[in-house]
Amino acid sequence: MTLKAVLGRSLAFAFLTAALPAWAQRADENVLASAQDAFGTTVGNESIGLYTARDVRGFNPVEAGNIRLEGLYYDRAFPNPFEIFITSLAPSSAVRVGLSAQSYLFPAPTGIADVSLRIPKDKLITSAVVQYGAYSRASLEINSEIPVTDRFSVALGGGYVDDDDMDAGHNKHVFGAAIGRWRINDNIEVIPFYSRKNSDGISSPSNIYTAGSFLPPKIPRHVFMAQPWGKFIVRDTNFGTIVNANLAEGWTLRTGLFSSNVIQGSFNSNLFSNLRLDQTADNSLVRFPRQTFDSYSGEVRLTRVITAGSWRHTFNAALRGRSVERNFGGSQTVNLGRVVMGQNRVVPEPPFTPQPLSLDTVRQGTGGLSYEAIWAGVGEGSLGLQKTSYRRTLTLPGGTPTINAESPWLPNVTLALHANPQFTFFGSYTRGLEESGRAPNNASNRGETLSAIKTSQVDFGVRYKLTPQITAVATAFQIKKPYQNIDTTNLYTNIGDVRHRGIEVSVAGQAAEGLRIVAGAVFLQARLFGTLVDQGRIGQVPIGRTPRALRFDVEYGPKSWQGASVDLQVDNRSSRFSSADNLVRIPQRTMFNLGGRYRFKAFDHSASLRLQVRNVFDTFAWDIKLMQLSYITEEQRRYLATLAVDF
Repeated sequence: MTLKAVLGRSLAFAFLTAALPAWAQRADENVLASAQDAFGTTVGNESIGLYTARDVRGFNPVEAGNIRLEGLYYDRAFPNPFEIFITSLAPSSAVRVGLSAQSYLFPAPTGIADVSLRIPKDKLITSAVVQYGAYSRASLEINSEIPVTDRFSVALGGGYVDDDDMDAGHNKHVFGAAIGRWRINDNIEVIPFYSRKNSDGISSPSNIYTAGSFLPPKIPRHVFMAQPWGKFIVRDTNFGTIVNANLAEGWTLRTGLFSSNVIQGSFNSNLFSNLRLDQTADNSLVRFPRQTFDSYSGEVRLTRVITAGSWRHTFNAALRGRSVERNFGGSQTVNLGRVVMGQNRVVPEPPFTPQPLSLDTVRQGTGGLSYEAIWAGVGEGSLGLQKTSYRRTLTLPGGTPTINAESPWLPNVTLALHANPQFTFFGSYTRGLEESGRAPNNASNRGETLSAIKTSQVDFGVRYKLTPQITAVATAFQIKKPYQNIDTTNLYTNIGDVRHRGIEVSVAGQAAEGLRIVAGAVFLQARLFGTLVDQGRIGQVPIGRTPRALRFDVEYGPKSWQGASVDLQVDNRSSRFSSADNLVRIPQRTMFNLGGRYRFKAFDHSASLRLQVRNVFDTFAWDIKLMQLSYITEEQRRYLATLAVDF
């Protein structure tokens, strides 16, 4: 079905539902207004903040397995694309670190990516969102929340996206979701959900590697340099059920059982190796056969709350588990010869003979107990202890399975003291067993996920309410982990240890009538330790870590503007090392984004028109794709228009 047909049907649907009662939903979405701090918030199609779900304090929470779905443990079968949630299934996600992470049961060293479901309420709501702009993007999304009875309601949503990606590959995505809410009685609530996303297109993400210790030359952006036969197919399915139950006074039970399945029907990775200053490179295409990624996960949590005067005591007992099976390998490399970047050379499609796949299975179960005490007006603290049993089995074609097993104890402690209504001092210590990275496509074991790694984090800081509407938070932190990279034999493996120390600052709130700001900064010192560092084969600083990041978001729209507002985002990143030997740096860069929003009534229905210009000055900049350890150009100037209407 063409986008024109989809848009036509959606307009007809909007016309038919125009007479229905309306409650605001998508037209009022505003990521800046929703952000509680500067540490990372996503609402709909917009994100702001210092961090994202893939980059927190220099690490990747999604890759580490630190996702929470409505606060419950959830394991994603494949870390990309994480954005499946930020569609009809879920309206928002947030990064939780420092003080904001202390409210989560058993916080994680790499931070938490907290996802909220679009749980239906008791009011009839229908919204349509249409976008057009960046990279020929055209999309439509429709969401409805429908009360069926006084105790059962359902949310339905779906959409279609037709656009080009950064590498000018043409892609189509169709997605849909359904979420139910059944209140069996006043004490028990059941929330089942299902989502599916189908992605098809002609796209081969580019991974660029230079011929030596120098920065790549400036190359044309948004130029299709893949092969027209390099198609990809991805099917992403998620479903599960959450049960919330009040068992008795002070007793609650929460249960979440989830399934995540990703099927890559076909996929290609475009490698540009030995890039020289004359913009020529050796081009090869890595072709992957059909691969599947499955994960079943869940959590059962029993909570007892006891209130005595100004004290509140909370006891938690939780069981978490996951069962994971992943395919990898079986790829074939097609050498396409020497090419000039920005000039695509099409070659006939060669026969593809997929090789046998490897199998990676993980079984993990975790039990934990925690105690939290809150002394009203004075402070709060918690103690937690987990025992986890982890077993990973790696089976290579024709080989004997290799088993890795761990069963560590994982303690955590948090403390927050309220010096006065304005000042809160806090600190925490956490140990974890987290997933590690996937081998990049230029490694001999490309696609392999390494065994889980032991991690630790300590942080402390202060929160200060500058005004009743503006809050500032400053946190110092240290994280220690094993470090993965390609060794001297081109094997992606653990090659040492890494330590991240840093300070992060957030200021967020309503500065004046109609003026809201979200500003943040992070200063990071990343250091490597190990034999290769001692021998001088690699530098002391890991690839791609940013020593300084500054982010400033501001929106102004007083009541006198009658629904209109303007906004500005400034994102500054310092220079950072882009080579393992620490001889090459990516220069610092600053990006500016401008936007405007107009909220209005369309035939008595709430609506908003959002216009954006991203990378206003069309700044050319390089970045590092950490999952592939390769160069990537940052996005060029682009425009986006979004119209949202609530019926």
